[in-house]
Amino acid sequence: MPRDLAALKEDTLQGMPQLTKTPEEVVDDGAESGPSSAPMDAVDEARMFRSLMKRHNTAGGGGGMNSKRDEIHPYTQTLSLSDIESCILLEEATFPPEERCTREKFHYRLRHCGELSLGIFTSLTDSTVPTAATASPVYSGAPKRKSVLLGHIIATKTTNPTVKDEDMAVPSSSSSSSTPTVNPASESNSTSAPPSSPAAPRSGHKEEGRTLAIHSLAILPQYQRHGLGRTLLQAYLQRMESHAIGDRAALIAHEGLVPFYERFGFVNQGRSGVEFAGGGWWDMVRELEVGKEE
Repeated sequence: MPRDLAALKEDTLQGMPQLTKTPEEVVDDGAESGPSSAPMDAVDEARMFRSLMKRHNTAGGGGGMNSKRDEIHPYTQTLSLSDIESCILLEEATFPPEERCTREKFHYRLRHCGELSLGIFTSLTDSTVPTAATASPVYSGAPKRKSVLLGHIIATKTTNPTVKDEDMAVPSSSSSSSTPTVNPASESNSTSAPPSSPAAPRSGHKEEGRTLAIHSLAILPQYQRHGLGRTLLQAYLQRMESHAIGDRAALIAHEGLVPFYERFGFVNQGRSGVEFAGGGWWDMVRELEVGKEE
């Protein structure tokens, strides 16, 4: 889930970096299409956000973009199972152990609902970046060009209006089967329970749900304070709205980040009952404008 990232404490969307359509191509060249090997969602993101990026850059005077951010030409694309190692390294570099997503959870979420997760990448390989070693080639014709993960949003769907502990868990044997298997011990216990006992809430991703449960928003420490967190979250929300994937987005956040998420339309629902990492979270919910496009 989103935690206390220094990059997320910047006050406005002013000066957000432009997204590239491919690792080699910058949005502001005016072209509508990139190489045939470019991921389609990256091209879609470029079209969707060109006007948004130009508007924010104009508001910022066009000269306030950080040079380091200019150099990396960030672009967004959907995450897949091939990104697991990079996602793990990203969270190890960003969060304390008790707040990190486990390998099991990454595998489950990217396998069963990877389309709900989004990464922000660069093709500039820097050996000092933790995720550079696990980066995948951009396309077969340029093996030296890599898609280096700089940040990600990991999400699932839930039928709950806010994120609950069961939404953050994974079903048993989730890594080997799409249908959770029953633990013999728990099955035995369930048969001895009174008929009136309520069933335990179903854990993990619920495809029929209309609430997007955002479990993690992470940016590599050395790329924080360059607007990438703002860009990634804005891109994610726009993408979910344009594809009508859900009715709302929900997350839990540390109290210090409540004002940040409110600037993106999230409403503070008060103290969360989630006990993950010791609890102390706040529920944040944003209603999505389904079908909205820029």
